[in-house]
Formats: sequence, structure tokens, C-alpha cells
Amino acid sequence: MERKITNELIKWKLDAYKKPMILYGNSGVGKTYTILNFGKNEYKNTIYFDCAGNLELSYVIEKNTTIEKLIRGLSAISLETIFKDDSLIIFDNVTEKVITNIKKLFTGTVEYHIIMITSNNNLVKKYKDSTINYKKMDLVTFPEYLKYIGKEQLIEFILDSFKNNKKCPFHTMAFELYNDYVLTGGYPNAIINYEENKNYYLLSNVHSKNIKLLKYKLLGLNNLIDIKRGQEVYNNIALQLLKDNKKFQYGSIKQGARSKEYEKSIEFMKENQMILKSIRVKELIAPISKSKDEESFKLYYNDSGILYKKMNITSNRLMTNDKLLEILYENNIAETLTNNGFNLYNYHSGGKAYIDLVVQTRTGKVIPIEIIHGENNSKSKSLSLSMKKYDLKLGIRLGLDDFKLKNNIKYVPYYAAFCITEDL
Repeated sequence: MERKITNELIKWKLDAYKKPMILYGNSGVGKTYTILNFGKNEYKNTIYFDCAGNLELSYVIEKNTTIEKLIRGLSAISLETIFKDDSLIIFDNVTEKVITNIKKLFTGTVEYHIIMITSNNNLVKKYKDSTINYKKMDLVTFPEYLKYIGKEQLIEFILDSFKNNKKCPFHTMAFELYNDYVLTGGYPNAIINYEENKNYYLLSNVHSKNIKLLKYKLLGLNNLIDIKRGQEVYNNIALQLLKDNKKFQYGSIKQGARSKEYEKSIEFMKENQMILKSIRVKELIAPISKSKDEESFKLYYNDSGILYKKMNITSNRLMTNDKLLEILYENNIAETLTNNGFNLYNYHSGGKAYIDLVVQTRTGKVIPIEIIHGENNSKSKSLSLSMKKYDLKLGIRLGLDDFKLKNNIKYVPYYAAFCITEDL
């Protein structure tokens, strides 16, 4: 499966001032596979070390205090010759000891190409500075999915239609493929499993395994009460999204639940990419973060496939229920915008005006995004009225309609949410 981060890796390899890299992201997003494939295609050889419980590697790292000695030691235990500029050295499940020594020895040298891999966000936060190149790897995007299933040309048609506000000639096909993608989600194992078997029951088992892998992250809270509360929140998100009012309500977890009890767990899950958080804003004025209402927010899963599993419904029922499908679309759109670098907000005027998602570009442009499904046009007044009130020059309406531009509102099909980027 070709991943977009490969282009970033190639740029890193060619950079005359490259630094050792840490590639991070959730377990299961395809970090190790992608790096091994990158090494196979771009280098004479690849030297791979799994740091987890590797006493021999730990000894070599600790005892060899110069670059030359360390390279000889790594070569000895891997039984591989390490070539300057033509070998890729990989440290998977990297430990603090390895990071510390790599930072100390390889700062300022570009002769050896080193990539460290981790799913531990705390390690990234602890060691993030200018001596290391950091890259985050996300789940499979819709364009990556299209490439995998051999529909790469469709990406250019979508991008062209988005740019020029003209109908997509393969609109129906794009939606059919997008529906499959939303159900499988972005985990490579789920996508591959479904493409090979076309079986929703087998797909459900894969989703269950991915959920267990994510919940394992909660052990990082180091407190049984917070771990339990994190599990309660995580299990409750699907139920909250099924409501008309998707604002997260602690009372739906259990009677008498209070925000103070769950804040730490929610923030931990957000920082560790288990969930996504969309905070309410009271005004659509830049900088939008100044009008945040931290007490009012929506939560999404990090993956629409996981939401599909948590909804516990059959694919047949889903495809005949517009409301259920819309919830999956909204979750996937939240993922897509997050992966494109946006912070998520939503707008509620206090009256009837409500905007599902709001983003702000790096240049300060505030863009309200309305999500519509089926023939329901009741929300369109909220978008147009809000744009008029705050003198916004662009709004986006995501739905089933084909591409068009009308009254400064850009109509975009759900499947093209990946086109919403910082350069709008």
C-alpha cells in the first residue's frame, strides 16, 4: 500500500542537512511496513532493530560512545555492513536510551540515515527538539485508499472538480467507493482484509482488534480510576453521536458524572490520537481560539471504521438509514480535516444557528463547514446567515450534491473533504 508519507521520506533522504528521524503515530497505521518498504526501494540495505526487550542492542548502545564504535557494534549484532549514505538504520519501538544516544552522537552528521519508530506519544513530547526530524503518520486517507484499489485517476477528477466548482464525471462511482472506505476506516489491516474477503463479519473482527490496541494506550494514564473513566468515555462516544444534539454530555455516561472526573482521561485520549475533539466557539472571528467554550464540545473516534463497529449495526441497515450514514460521514470528515492540519471547532449562536464544523487556515481565514444529508436543506439558512453576520467570503456545504459554487457557498460531496486544505 503506497502511503503519502513516502514522498516526505524521499525528501528527507535527499536533504543535505538531514537529522535522525522519529516517525510516530498510533499502532497499526503502517509505520514499520512503510519504513521497511522505503528502505527496500531506496537503499542498498536496511538494518532493522526492534528495541523492545533487546538486551544485546541496549548493551551496544550503552557501551559504544562514538559514532564509529556504535556503527561497528550495530553492524556486528545485525550481521550487516552499514554503508555511509546507502544504508537505512531502523530502530523500531524505540526506547529512551536509544533516542538519547542517537541525539548525542548523530547531531550534526548526515552520513548515516537513521529512522526511529514509536507509538508512544510521551516519548515524542519528551524529546521533541530541533536535533531530531519528527514526522507523524496518520491512518490511510481516501486518496491513498483509491490508489490501493487501482482508482488513482479518480483523485485527479475530484481535485479538478473541487478547484473549478464543476460536476465530477464519476460522482456516483466516487460515492460508492467512499462508502466502502468509510466502513473499513483507515487502518491498513481493515482495508486489506475487506478488499481480500468482501466480508463485513471478518471486517468486524479486525475492528475489534484495533479497538483493543487503542484501549491499551489507556494504561499510560498510570491510574486505575482514570483508566476506567477513559474506557467509559470511549465506549460512550458512539451513543452520543447518535443523538440529535451531539454535544458531549457527562450525564449520559452515568448519573451524576462531572467534568472534573473525566477531563484528564479525555485530554489523554485526545493527545494520543484515540479520539478527536471539536470545541464550540461563540463567534466566527479570527483568531477563532479566543471565543472557545471549553465546556462545550463534541468527541469523535479517530477512525470511522471503529465508529461503525461501535454502532453495532449491519451494513444493510446502515446503507438504508441516512441518519446513521451521516454520522459516519461526519466522523470521517473530522478525521480528514484533522489529518490536513486543522483544529476542529463547531459554532452555536445560542439561537438556532448551528454549524457542524469550523476551521481556520494559517492565514487566519475562518471557514464554516455545514454537513447535510439527503434532501434535508434545513441547515442551509444557518450557514448563509452566519456568513452574512461575520462577513465571511467562503462557506462549505458537504453533502450528496455534486460540486458547485453558489452565493459564496462551495458545495462539496462528502468524498472530497480531503480537498479542504490550508491553501483555500
